[in-house]
Parts: sequence; C-alpha cells; structure tokens
Amino acid sequence: MSITTFLRTRQDFLRAAFVTLGSRLLDLPSRYGFHLIVAFRLGVMDAGLFYIVFSVLTLAAGAGRLGIDRALTREVARAMAGHSPNSARLIIGHGVRSVLFLCIGATLLMLLIANPVARHLIGNPALARPLMIGALSIPPLCLSVVAGGALLGLMRVGYSQAIYSWLWPAIFCLCALVVPLTVSSALWLLLAATSINAVIGFAILALMLPKAEAGAPAGERVPLFGLGWSLFTTEIVQLLLASAPTLALGIVTSEKQVGYFALAWRVALILNLVVSAVAAMVSPRFARAHAQGNRAELMAISAQALAMVFALGAPPLIVLMAGARPILELFGSGYGDGAMTLRILLLGQLVAMLSAGAPELLGMAGHGSMLRRINLAAALCLGLSLAVLTPLFGANGAAWATVTTAVVIAIGANLAIRHYLDFLPIEAFGSSLRLRRAA
Repeated sequence: MSITTFLRTRQDFLRAAFVTLGSRLLDLPSRYGFHLIVAFRLGVMDAGLFYIVFSVLTLAAGAGRLGIDRALTREVARAMAGHSPNSARLIIGHGVRSVLFLCIGATLLMLLIANPVARHLIGNPALARPLMIGALSIPPLCLSVVAGGALLGLMRVGYSQAIYSWLWPAIFCLCALVVPLTVSSALWLLLAATSINAVIGFAILALMLPKAEAGAPAGERVPLFGLGWSLFTTEIVQLLLASAPTLALGIVTSEKQVGYFALAWRVALILNLVVSAVAAMVSPRFARAHAQGNRAELMAISAQALAMVFALGAPPLIVLMAGARPILELFGSGYGDGAMTLRILLLGQLVAMLSAGAPELLGMAGHGSMLRRINLAAALCLGLSLAVLTPLFGANGAAWATVTTAVVIAIGANLAIRHYLDFLPIEAFGSSLRLRRAA
C-alpha cells in the first residue's frame, strides 16, 4: 500500500466517518435513553419481562428481512459506481417488495406461536399478549431497515444511520415522557415509534432516489435473496448474540437476572455503536474497491476502520471496565448485581473491536460461502456455550458465551481474509501507522 493510496483514501474516509459517527452519537441520548427509561420506569423485574419480548421480536424481525437490506446496500453501491441509476432504482424496488412479503409472513407466524412460546418455552403464560403486541412492530422495523440499507448504498450515510439506529428510540423517549409505562404500553409505544420511523425513512428515500435516465437500459434484477442470505449469516449471529442469551436466561433463571443481564448487555453495546457504525460505513467502500480490483484500497480502508474503532472505542471501554457497578446502579436498584456480567461482556466487545469490518470485507469481496461457514460455527458455539454455561453460572455464563462466539468470528474472519485477499487488517493497520510516521 503506497503513501499516495493511503492519503487519498484517508480524506474520503474521514469525511464519511464524521457524518456516520456524528449520526451515531445521537444513539447515546436516544437509544440509551430508551434503555434508561425502560430500566427506571419498569424496574428490574418488569424490565426482564420486557426484554424477553424484545429479544423474541428482534429475532423475528431479522427473519423478516433475511439480510436483503445488506444485499441492497452492496448492489445499489455497485450500480451507482457503474453509473447505472436505472439499475439502482430497480434493485431498490425489488428489495422493498421482497422485505414486505417476508415481514408480513414473520408477523403472522409470531402471532400464531405467541401463546405456546409463552406457556411452554418461557413458562409464563402472561407473556402471550405482550408477544402478540410486539409482533405488530415487525413490519415497521423491517421496512425501516430496508430503507436504511438503500440509503446507505446511495452513500446517504447520515440519513441511513438515522433510520437504522437512533430515530425510533428518540421518538420512543419523547413519547414516554408523557405516557405511563407498563410492559404492554411500552410495546405499544414501540410500535408507534417504529411506524413513524418507517414513514420518515421512505419519505427520505423517495427524495434521494437517483433520477431515471431516459433511453438508458432499464437495468437488471439481481438475486437479492441469495446474497442477502450470505450476508444475513453475519447479522444472524449478531441477532443471536443480542437475543439468545436473554431468552436462555428467561428459560432457566429469574426475571431479575434477565433484567440486569439485558441492561449490562445494552451498556456494553455502547462499544458496538462504534464498531457497527464503522462497519456500515466501510461496507459500500469495500464493495466499490473490490469491484474495481483495487486491493491497495481494500487494505487502506481496513486499516482506517480499525484506527477509527480503537480511537473512539478505547476510552469508553476503560471507563466501563473500571466503573461497572456504579454505572449500572445509575439505572436503579438491583442492576448493580450485573457488574461482573458487564465486565465479561466488555471482553467480547474488545474482541469485536480487534476484528472490526472483517466480516463485512469478506461479504463485500464475494466470499459469502466462507462467511456462512464462519457464522455457522459461531452460531453453533453460541448455542452450545449457552446450553452449558447458562444453567451453571446464570448471567455470567451467558456473558462468557458471547465472548467465545466473538472469538470464533474474529479468528475465522481474519484467517479467511489472509487466505483470499493475502493480507490481515491488523497488519495493514500497523503498516498505515508506520506510513503516517514516515509522512
């Protein structure tokens, strides 16, 4: 990687980073305001019940889009890089219709199984109605994400991150200031917030669509389901990491452990805001560089992604490790018991920081089959770890299960990048530091 390549990509990267991470900073008052309100207003026991429902909803919403939003990002970015706005418009329309079909099916399925899941899996029949209410939020959640994916492919990064991440929690927080909260009312409010988010997302997308070129080819449909499924194997591990430990705890332990684990996990995910924001930002750039056959740019983008993640992620990691108990106790009585759980979860986030952008690089570089195998291994590791560790160690066992899963993903993705692309992101990062000093 030459100094010229590094400097050229650095300016473009930092410009996009400013927009993306500036947007993600809005996650702190909005998304964490959402969790703070749930923790304070519901208390540790009812918060545990809410997060059981929220975890089921998160998994179901993932099944309602199957990674099509990520495929949309890649294919729209490729179409725009090839100066083919007609293809981009066709791809976006196909993606929206596909996700609409999937999310309606996921909603109907969740409505049908809510009662047996509450009675026989979770062992709490009173959760059947909240699960049904939560199911209604699947379509707006899925449609919001597909709008965000299309905007990201169009390089409208700030708008994309708003729709993806912080707008609906901000709406929830504003409405919660005047609405009495119970488990059920919080879920109704979630439905309202995500619905407004979806409407705003599609309004922005309509404004940002590239103009059709008269006389140009109409464009070709691309197989979004196949690519989406490959990329979804990355996301499904993240969905399982966010949801499966909470569900496992809900089945084998008390609502209190579910409550403080769920809060500790959300606090740890502050670091994931940085990792996921950088990964989302570099995904279309990986796709563009790979389409152009530019290996040097792939290395430069990988290095700068790691630099950004560590520059922004190291300070909160240190603060959260040192102040785990007092930070959790800010959310209310009973949450401080999750201090050790939080520290364990932070180890997993450190591993994720070390491999930031690696799974996305594999997917965008066309190595979806290897990505599927890595994520299958990670999902299997998570399931086995939860089955063994959660009954033995409760919330701490569930936290260790997330760490082992992060290790599997990090090692697998980096070894695959070395094999297929002949470099390691961490080595490219070291080279970029040496180049910066030399410059």
